[in-house]
Amino acid sequence: MGLFTLFTSRRRQITVSFLSPAYLLALAILLSLFACTVPRKYPPRPFVFAVKIKVEGNLKPSEKQDLAARLANQLDDSLRVHEVSDAGVRHRVMNPPVFDSANLRRSIGFMVALLNASGYFNPAIKDTIRRDTILFSRHPERNQYRVRIDFHVTPGVQVTLDSIGYALTTPELQRLAMQTLNKSLLRKGMPYSKQVLSDELDRLVTLFQNHGYYKFSKQDIYFERDTVLAGLLDPTLDPFQQAALLEKLGQKREHPTMNAVVLQRPVLDSSRIIPYTIGHVTVYPDLPILQEDTVTVSNIDTSAARGFTFITRTDKFKTKTLLENIYIQPGQQYQWRKYIQTVNRFNQLGAWQQASMTMDPADSSDSVLNATLKLYPNLKYSIAPSLEASYNTNDILASGTLFGTAVSLTLNNRNAFREAVQTATYVRAGVEFGGKFIQTEDLSLSHSIAFPKPIARPGFLDKWFPKDSTRTVVTGNATYTDRRYTDPTTSTGKEFFNVKSLNGSFGWESKIDNKTFLLNLFNVEYTDLVKSDTFQRYLNSFPSLNLAFKTGLVMSTQFVYNSAKQHGIATDFFTGSFETSGFFLGMIKSLNDGDLWRFVRADVTYRRHWDWRTTSLAFRLFAGGGIAYGKPGPIQETLPFYKAFFAGGPNSMRGWTIRQLGLGSANFYDTADGGILDRFGDIKLEANIEYRFPLGTVFGVKLQSALYADAGNIWDRHPIDTSQAQKGSDFQINSFYKAIAVDGGTGLRLVFPYFLIRLDYAYKLKDPESIRFPDTWFHDFNLLKGQFQLGIGYPF
Repeated sequence: MGLFTLFTSRRRQITVSFLSPAYLLALAILLSLFACTVPRKYPPRPFVFAVKIKVEGNLKPSEKQDLAARLANQLDDSLRVHEVSDAGVRHRVMNPPVFDSANLRRSIGFMVALLNASGYFNPAIKDTIRRDTILFSRHPERNQYRVRIDFHVTPGVQVTLDSIGYALTTPELQRLAMQTLNKSLLRKGMPYSKQVLSDELDRLVTLFQNHGYYKFSKQDIYFERDTVLAGLLDPTLDPFQQAALLEKLGQKREHPTMNAVVLQRPVLDSSRIIPYTIGHVTVYPDLPILQEDTVTVSNIDTSAARGFTFITRTDKFKTKTLLENIYIQPGQQYQWRKYIQTVNRFNQLGAWQQASMTMDPADSSDSVLNATLKLYPNLKYSIAPSLEASYNTNDILASGTLFGTAVSLTLNNRNAFREAVQTATYVRAGVEFGGKFIQTEDLSLSHSIAFPKPIARPGFLDKWFPKDSTRTVVTGNATYTDRRYTDPTTSTGKEFFNVKSLNGSFGWESKIDNKTFLLNLFNVEYTDLVKSDTFQRYLNSFPSLNLAFKTGLVMSTQFVYNSAKQHGIATDFFTGSFETSGFFLGMIKSLNDGDLWRFVRADVTYRRHWDWRTTSLAFRLFAGGGIAYGKPGPIQETLPFYKAFFAGGPNSMRGWTIRQLGLGSANFYDTADGGILDRFGDIKLEANIEYRFPLGTVFGVKLQSALYADAGNIWDRHPIDTSQAQKGSDFQINSFYKAIAVDGGTGLRLVFPYFLIRLDYAYKLKDPESIRFPDTWFHDFNLLKGQFQLGIGYPF
């Protein structure tokens, strides 16, 4: 009979006998429920099994969580536990370190230092050690000597800043510091921390370097703090010294404050307090990156601009283009900001792999810097062919199951017109086979040109589209689709319809810090649909499709905004877009009476990701809506299908196939003749949440999984018709929530170095079309009726 014995601190003993499979099964269930963390590759001595840090005191829950995470980073390496999650339920502690009380003392010292640096007054840290022993009688080599460590941290009272001053001995530096006092990072009453003082010194150094003080550095200034409190924050003080200082605090004990003054160190090198100007600028626009910088010169140009010399090997770039992107100018005061702008600009343009700049004092003057800009060109052209395959089952235009294949080619030019202009040409040709003939032919051609400057941009847009971070983008594309159907009498392909579309746009793109802006000032899309009599009869049976499939002209302005901001372990993403078509041009009667679509459309997306060491939680909210106007009747009651909203598919409501959810709770689309219909709406609401965790590694490929839930739907502003089957398709503010669809599921993700393949399974927890039944939730429950989705990358 096999035994293992569990010993805990205070010498408790639990003995379990392996008497029968029933006991073994019961034990497995208990372990899965209560003992879900197991060690792997542990030493035969006491080892660190778990470390927990609990912050106590008068702090907000979010502040406690953030402080606990920062304190965990201060633990000695020998107290760090590497934990791996299995399916998000069982956890493995990999290679736990041997426990040593000396490491415990060092970790407490590190945490105290962090608390002191964060301004916490007289912190207290109490540790509790628990030892659990698990013995295996038949396999003593597997005995476990677990050590659990709990830290209870009471930070104490946090020191705040009282007064902040500047006392620099160089008059010009003092003047600059006082002029920018309103931009100081320090404010009276804010919590003290060494980091915020360091950031303020960085701000001052940047300020001085932007006013010519090239050699000035952070080592030239320092903070002098209130002597009593500064001493208290010294972790090397013994208790008697600390007690003596506490006596001096008096009334400050309850609400401790600190004074901080910026002082300048004695000047040992006068060049550190001299403002510099730019002398001569030498530019090498086409250095070979894999060779020495000493090259054979074919052309030296000194006439383009006074104070510049351009030394080229191949004459690949126009001098004018180089000058437009160099922000430091001969004769001007040196500015660190313009130095960085110049280097970053050339690194971002795409025509160069790398850019670097050096500044050297001139021999002719003690206050002049000569600049050398070295540029290493990228390959001018790149070609990217690709082969695609698709499997299309029962969409609104397919008769049966289609297999498709397509070939595409992308040609990139990184230096068009010798002006670092980026161009991209994309060509695609594809076919779909149905039965014994080609059922669909698809051809497309697109071309885009991105100029590295804002062309024809109005001055009032400079805030969002500044010169040094804006591209002017011109795009154009054309597509042709020819669709055939199977004639039931002859089993041959007959003309069904063909679509020709042209699109062109002009606008600007910019990136400022963590924000991006896109404004397409002019966007023109024309879609010409030629329908056969057979196709027209088909459309007449379905009002929604009859509205969607029509010749149309869009003449719009588009604006898109994106931002990302990190808060500790959380990152917020926000996207907003707006488009309006025909607002002014629709006032021209001939256009309004013709094919022009007049509409306003907007949507917003908010995402938040919480990232832990091995797991993450992702959350998304989406809301969008559009209004078509201008013409009476149903023609302008809905958005064109290529501007409308849809739900379902691998990146949306995963319990439904793509474009198969909605509208609202109407059952028209499932009861109409003619097969499965795609659904488009004027309004969309959706929310998603997903918990992601690792599973392990198989053949070098990382496996992940997720548990998720989706909720949402799409609606029309008004029902397309008033039939009973269309009831519930329109958005009603007092009842829309009843039509919110809900699904939940899990999935498998294969994580490769540059992409991720995702296979998800979702089940409809609440189907809006079941609203008429008493069991709206889990109606006709059958897990075999779930939906599988194949996707590339994360859904959000």
